[in-house]
Amino acid sequence: MTDTAHAAIFQRDRSLELTGHVFGRFTVLVLLALLAIAAWYRQTAIVTVLGLTLATIGVSRLWSRFSLRRIGCERSLSTSALFPDEDLVLTIRLSNQKVLPLPWIELYQPMPPRLMQESEAGTFGSTHLARSMSMPWYSRLTWRQKVTPHRRGHYVIPPLTITSGDILGLYPRIMDAASYDHVSVYPRLYPVRTLPLQRTDATGDLLGRTALQEDPTRMRGIRDYQPQDGFRRVHWKASARHQGLKVKMYEPAALSRANLVLIADGFDSIADDDEPFELAASSAASVARYCIERQMQVGFLSNVALVAGKGRVHLPPGNTNAHLISLLELLARATPASDMPFDVLRHRLRELASSGAALIIITGPIHSSQATEYERFDRSRCPLLVLEIGAARSNVRYQFAHRSIEGPDDLLNLGGK
Repeated sequence: MTDTAHAAIFQRDRSLELTGHVFGRFTVLVLLALLAIAAWYRQTAIVTVLGLTLATIGVSRLWSRFSLRRIGCERSLSTSALFPDEDLVLTIRLSNQKVLPLPWIELYQPMPPRLMQESEAGTFGSTHLARSMSMPWYSRLTWRQKVTPHRRGHYVIPPLTITSGDILGLYPRIMDAASYDHVSVYPRLYPVRTLPLQRTDATGDLLGRTALQEDPTRMRGIRDYQPQDGFRRVHWKASARHQGLKVKMYEPAALSRANLVLIADGFDSIADDDEPFELAASSAASVARYCIERQMQVGFLSNVALVAGKGRVHLPPGNTNAHLISLLELLARATPASDMPFDVLRHRLRELASSGAALIIITGPIHSSQATEYERFDRSRCPLLVLEIGAARSNVRYQFAHRSIEGPDDLLNLGGK
């Protein structure tokens, strides 16, 4: 992943509004009045004390006014997309480009609550990063902070807050630096060893027959020579090693097509627990990776609502790494909420079922209306596999290919009984 850096976008620095400040404007007026009275009555000691106090206040106010002038700040992220338990490094570069030193400066970075581990959170579980330091004149500082996300999601990191002021801290000032950054944490990927899907024939449809064409660039093994084999297929090195003629076996040239469908309707009954939906998102991502690694065309359709996005969640079939990244990006922004009811989605499912491509449906507890629709797809000879997430195993036997997924281990052998 490439680094993402954003130059600082400064708002106008502002003084902190402190109610009842002991050195506020009213206090200064009172001190000036007392100074005038003491000077009138020639009270030298009182005039000296009041004069030094007013001078300190004046210097502090002037120092505070210029404290955040010519402060440069840049925040960069090590990546804008990662998987859970990978490290996200925030790098903040701060520079004081003036003669006036900063005896103290505080950096405060609010963080999305679910982006940080509990052990990384601040005091009392607050989700922010903070650091205090001092900066001499014409100096630069770099602050690197590692964060380890553990939850899938699409997160927005707000601007950084910088606070500084005079040497006594009487008049602190604050400003915002940097812009909003977006970080996508992809769902976890689990191993998938088998799927009840076969490669296509030469027409591109997944019908379970032997492929009529082969790709000579993708050898999958060797076998014994047969009379109908041409000599161009002979694997001469293997023949010499086995003391007999061996020929090359190639992968099919035509690739199967499958459409992944993530249905959000079934997760509303288990809304108090988001683990089933997290498992559903990971199941979709894991199956997609399995298919793409085997050069299968994979499409994606869902009725989930997206974070910071509207419109139908749909990806046309593809089998490249960029296609997989696009699918993971959608899953990172997916929420358990439904963007459209299943009754509306079923029309699109019927179109996909009639296209000849396989359907891999990932859903929560199956409702009777959904089961009826899936049985209809099965009767139409559509290659179908339904993964039911979060439902306890029961003795119900469906007429279509069905697997109950209660954990990552259930994804290892989806083709088993």
